[in-house]
Amino acid sequence: MSKVKRYIGLGVVAAGAAALAAQPPTNGLWGYDGVATDRLMARRTIATNTTAFEEYGLRVMLAQANQVREQWNLDIPEPLTVSNVNFNLWAYVGGFTGDLTTKDGRFVWQFWINDFYHFADTNYYPHSFRHHDEQSARLTRIKSNITSKEAAAIARDALHRLGLSEKQLKLIEPPSVNQYKFEESDGTIYPLPMFNVGWKIKEFLSHSPPSGQNAVVFDVSGITRRVAEYANTHPRRPRIPLPTNYFQMLNLPTNYLQTLSRRERIRIGLAPLTNSPSQTTNATK
Repeated sequence: MSKVKRYIGLGVVAAGAAALAAQPPTNGLWGYDGVATDRLMARRTIATNTTAFEEYGLRVMLAQANQVREQWNLDIPEPLTVSNVNFNLWAYVGGFTGDLTTKDGRFVWQFWINDFYHFADTNYYPHSFRHHDEQSARLTRIKSNITSKEAAAIARDALHRLGLSEKQLKLIEPPSVNQYKFEESDGTIYPLPMFNVGWKIKEFLSHSPPSGQNAVVFDVSGITRRVAEYANTHPRRPRIPLPTNYFQMLNLPTNYLQTLSRRERIRIGLAPLTNSPSQTTNATK
């Protein structure tokens, strides 16, 4: 086959989401926007990855990964444990950020501020063939085992198995469904056994200019009949609740948030505290 000209598909959201977790490890507590709170850093040195924090974060990530493993029928023969995964963890004011990867590097789960937002099966997800001519050419010879309609049904079922629903997330129906295609330099187009299923939300459409980005995206393999990639950038997706002793895990006082000034709270994405005279006084300093 001649050199590829372009790919036709809509799998860009997952690629963008994957970049979010590529945060460098830090020696301090960071806010929602990834900016260290200067006054806090000046007051005390904080070891983010305490043993208690790592045990908590790893436990939550393993529980989520094993749920996905079972609910999505992933090709993983045994439960995931600390002995068969690699992981990274970083502490933020609003919760942990991190990633979990099987030892062979095939399956990846990513978390952002106590939220599971991205999954990839690297053997089949779009990055495994996009911009790789030989791999794409090989895929053109493989007929998909599913139709576009079946791919949408698989994506919808996978969403429900995460405990999420279209109504809960206020997703705009129906979702867009596109089959990836490979175009040669002579203009010949071949379908690939991979489908992109994505839902938009009204918040993205209300932007000025409107955003064409899908908030919830699944790439479904026509070879395995399973989810190859998932990304959820919905601004109001449910998050894993913080444990009541989260700040104690980080060797911080239980009332840590109340010690922050108004300016610091706004900087890290928290609402100002105005419930008590002492907090109001502190906020004006």
